[in-house]
Amino acid sequence: MTGVTRPAAETEGMTDVELAARLRMTLGRLSRRVRQYGPRTLTSSQASTLSSLEALGPVRLGDLAAHEGVSAPTQSRLVASLEAQALLRRTPDVDDRRATLLEITPEGRSQLERLRTERSAFLVERLGTLSPEQRAALVAALDVLESLAASPGD
Repeated sequence: MTGVTRPAAETEGMTDVELAARLRMTLGRLSRRVRQYGPRTLTSSQASTLSSLEALGPVRLGDLAAHEGVSAPTQSRLVASLEAQALLRRTPDVDDRRATLLEITPEGRSQLERLRTERSAFLVERLGTLSPEQRAALVAALDVLESLAASPGD
């Protein structure tokens, strides 16, 4: 990991465009590495859908699609695949009997937990390779990264 770290003097003269490109590439690479770990039973899109259902609670398909940033037909296909695996279920909307709500099942929660545990174990292993200075820099950078990840108005 030390071969990837650049001296502060080298990064100080970076333009915002260069910094954005480096950040995007690094986060993308780390995200791909993390997604490689864990049970291979869920695609990234399926895991994202289940995570959203877990966070949102029972929700209509259109609202879930909007939250996920995908079209309703795409979300419908994902939902069908997760429903076939009994990882989510449809329930009647008590406010509008014509509509259904989607909710995560206990098995869906279990799958997500296994996935998160495996992926966290990978990161724990990688964190163990950091020097104390690198670890401190990472901790300091987390607030900034969380700020960048927040939606406007959060």
